Amino acid sequence: MAGAFWGTRVMEIVKKHDSGGLVWKRIKLTSTRKANAKKRLHRVWQKKVVNKFKLTFDSLLKLELSCKFRIHN
Repeated sequence: MAGAFWGTRVMEIVKKHDSGGLVWKRIKLTSTRKANAKKRLHRVWQKKVVNKFKLTFDSLLKLELSCKFRIHN
């Protein structure tokens, strides 16, 4: 599972004070950053699962309503 986080937050955008532009800076993946990345990944996957379930539930509900409508007509 550790392989999933190797590329997480290795580069960070920082603003240079003298040039005014944005510059990429290399940062180390500390244990805190790794833990935060795991939590972030978990939230993203949970959101995807909830959205998928909601879409499935909504489509089943519409199907059920359309079947009831057809039976009564």
